Amino acid sequence: AVVSTQSTGDEIETEEKKRMRLNPSHRDELFQYYGHKFEECVLEVDSNAPEVDIVVTSKLGRLRYLMAAEVDGLKADGKIVELKTHRLLQTEHHKKLFRQSKLLNTFLQCYIAGIEETTFGFRDNRGFIQNIKYHNTAEIESICRNDWNKNDMISFLNQIMEWAVSIVETGKIYHMSYTGKDSIELYEVENISYIPSWFRTHAKKIDDAW
Repeated sequence: AVVSTQSTGDEIETEEKKRMRLNPSHRDELFQYYGHKFEECVLEVDSNAPEVDIVVTSKLGRLRYLMAAEVDGLKADGKIVELKTHRLLQTEHHKKLFRQSKLLNTFLQCYIAGIEETTFGFRDNRGFIQNIKYHNTAEIESICRNDWNKNDMISFLNQIMEWAVSIVETGKIYHMSYTGKDSIELYEVENISYIPSWFRTHAKKIDDAW
């Protein structure tokens, strides 16, 4: 399912996001501007366009998932597309870092959410796009076959989720985060709901009708 919506305000804010919101550096603001302007130009939307969210099902190992994700937008043909900006790749070192970091993060983001296509805009030092490349998710895996292995990462993710499932209690909401210190935190959160009130009201009406 794909919907255009305004934020419900129920997203848990990480410390990094909080820092960027309260005290953004000039570099943070500049890169955010680059990304947002690229999205507006490619998707032909204005800055006030509602965000696009998707709900997808997936399966890793023995576990099935229902996930919600914010995506950059939809193409004219209705396909979901992820948009990225990056500096021009001028040296072999730049290309290697791009494969090991940017393409790795992009692949994981798209693979798990079922997004098939990514559009990359490569900018110069002034922020102007000089080159645009299109990659589907399978191509990214092939391009980076000597830099990282998809099966190893998915296996690692599956182990983490198996661990989490063995701990959580049904009916409760938990937040999982990577601490940046080679460890993962999993803790219960209260007074927060990821399901907006309008959906719960609609679902209750359907349930009562039955």
